[in-house]
Amino acid sequence: MAAITTTEAATQADVTVATIRTWARRGVVTAAKQAGRWAIDSISLARRIAIGARRARKQAPVTLDLTASITLPPAYKGDTSETYTPIVKRRIDKRTGANMITVRNWFPLVADKLAGIPDEGTRIHCMNILKTTVIVITDTPDPEWAGDPQAREDGQLRTSYRGGVPQVTIADVLDLAAQLRTQLAS
Repeated sequence: MAAITTTEAATQADVTVATIRTWARRGVVTAAKQAGRWAIDSISLARRIAIGARRARKQAPVTLDLTASITLPPAYKGDTSETYTPIVKRRIDKRTGANMITVRNWFPLVADKLAGIPDEGTRIHCMNILKTTVIVITDTPDPEWAGDPQAREDGQLRTSYRGGVPQVTIADVLDLAAQLRTQLAS
């Protein structure tokens, strides 16, 4: 075992010495006590650092494709199909003075969840429900939305979606709103 000190290990891993000691105690890295101090196996530490790097890459924020679209087939004979792409609008709310972003036709952003609906008729029905809803993002809390199940952060993130599509929960839509807020702010 090529051993290094906890201080050297902490520097390599870009964590605290206390974290290295915890890893050693829990067996996260191979280590042995020598004269009352931890001796950390450098190869084991390198593996642990690589695992952390892989996890960090997996957790990198996903950029939403605001040009994504879904085409719904005609509802009745003689109708034409309709294509939906997210529409993002910014404005000032006259009532509260808050900066407001509204997102209509957002459902192409959850196409992966909709694709999980095996029956085409059910999937089209679900998309027809979602196409009538909106996501609203504001920079100011709105007391009228505080505690509402269709809102978060005292109404700064909210939706008109009331559920009805098992594959897309209200929590999913509010998570999407948070992601949209982050992406649109940059």
